[in-house]
Amino acid sequence: MRSILSKIFIQRYYIQNTGFFLVIFYLFFGVVTGDSLINYHLSLMEGFLGNYGFLAALLLLWCIYGLKCAGFVLKTFQLQEFSFLYPTLGSVPGPARHRAWLFLHAGIYLPVLIYAAIAAGVGISRHYYLSSFIIVVFNLAMCCWPLPVYERKLHHPDVYFFTGSLQNLINRHFVKHPVLYFPYELVINFPRRLFIIKLVSAGILWLTFYLLSQTGAFDLRGLQIGTMLCVLAHLQLILHHRTFDDTYLGFLRQLPVSLFVHYLRTAGVYCLLFLPEMIMIIVRVRSFDLLTIFATQLSLLILFRCLLYFPRLHPELFVRYVLIISFAELFLILSWYQWPAILILQGAAGIIFFTRYRKYERAALPE
Repeated sequence: MRSILSKIFIQRYYIQNTGFFLVIFYLFFGVVTGDSLINYHLSLMEGFLGNYGFLAALLLLWCIYGLKCAGFVLKTFQLQEFSFLYPTLGSVPGPARHRAWLFLHAGIYLPVLIYAAIAAGVGISRHYYLSSFIIVVFNLAMCCWPLPVYERKLHHPDVYFFTGSLQNLINRHFVKHPVLYFPYELVINFPRRLFIIKLVSAGILWLTFYLLSQTGAFDLRGLQIGTMLCVLAHLQLILHHRTFDDTYLGFLRQLPVSLFVHYLRTAGVYCLLFLPEMIMIIVRVRSFDLLTIFATQLSLLILFRCLLYFPRLHPELFVRYVLIISFAELFLILSWYQWPAILILQGAAGIIFFTRYRKYERAALPE
């Protein structure tokens, strides 16, 4: 059984995260010369063993890595090709199954365990007894806490990762507006994808504000170019939005609702998705220029979504059209034609939506 679990979980984990471990290996062993490698790591270990703030930051990183390991195990159970694990592991006696959980989680968490064991040994040899004790206890806890989580997943296959309780609470007490369907889907089922995109978008905005501060004067065009790059970072979510609508929201097309209401719903979805970026901009910019910035980026998001109402527009062709529109928008912004650009974008989005929405609906229906 351990051999099978090792192939399904441990080997697949290291294969899928090869790039991640190559980066870690470079940071730990590639940034210093071979003759100073041991002194480099000993100095690093003494740094966090003798500084509790540094140690707390390191434990936080190990905790995040532990969550990543547990998330991989739980999401592997959700894959259709591994559905046989539920009856197979469910038939194993409890103590043996617990040992199997510990084996596979420790196998995935092994790089941290090895480094932590070396650090604890160094700490004991250099009289950092409390720090060594904290490291040992923390990593034992990181190996043990996922076991009841895995047991719960085995007995409740429909519960997603760590969001099951939150999802059940929301579903019991709140009736979601149609505008919230897609953001809710991202937060509950694709939190990592949403977090990465928002992190990239926040980095772009931070870099934009930093570059504008270096010039000594605020330039609306520079900020709009930065937010345009933020919009381009959301292309994956826009493509996901079409798939989500086609898969789960076909019933909305059958409701006696006007096209204008459907259009407002689409605009509301992208207002919510772009809300974190809007808040970052509001904190730094407080003038009438905010309306221009928000209108431009919202118009781009809506137009890019409306382009996908052409059923034959595959992702590669979609990206080409997006880049063409972005370059045209860039020239208009640099020429101080922001509001004419907004009107053109909104006009194009409206024409495509009101002419293609029903046709796309009929094309999506089974014959």
